[in-house]
Amino acid sequence: MARIKRLFGTSCLRSQQGGVALEMALLLPILLLLVFGLVDFGHAWYMKTELTTASREGARYATRYQTYPGGTTHILPNALNPSVSNWVTTKYQPLLPSDANLTVSPGGPGYTSGLAGDDITVTVTARKNWLVIGRLIPGWGNYVDISVSTVMKCE
Repeated sequence: MARIKRLFGTSCLRSQQGGVALEMALLLPILLLLVFGLVDFGHAWYMKTELTTASREGARYATRYQTYPGGTTHILPNALNPSVSNWVTTKYQPLLPSDANLTVSPGGPGYTSGLAGDDITVTVTARKNWLVIGRLIPGWGNYVDISVSTVMKCE
């Protein structure tokens, strides 16, 4: 050992140069995967929240008792102007990504009858395209369809 110290000096044996760079190079991909994974899942959660709100607002819009001008004839939910689908799409499409393909499907017995107490169901569906997760995890897929339904009774 003494001979090695004489040949190379003590500073060569204790040198840590490049150790921090190597550790950073090993840990940075894992750290970035975690950060972008959190961003991806946070965006999916945001979309689910917006779709839940859109479904509730669409069902509420469809269940309100509305009349034609003059107030004598009840407007059925399937004859509303704008329609439930157009109303929800116009209000919530700008809040979602352009490739979300927002679809609104109103239905249920109250949608055609308009009778008080009948159920109206509004289902809102959108596509969440994974930014990072789908490309890095095999078998995960590039997208997931998020669907939310709300059931309310006609007034």
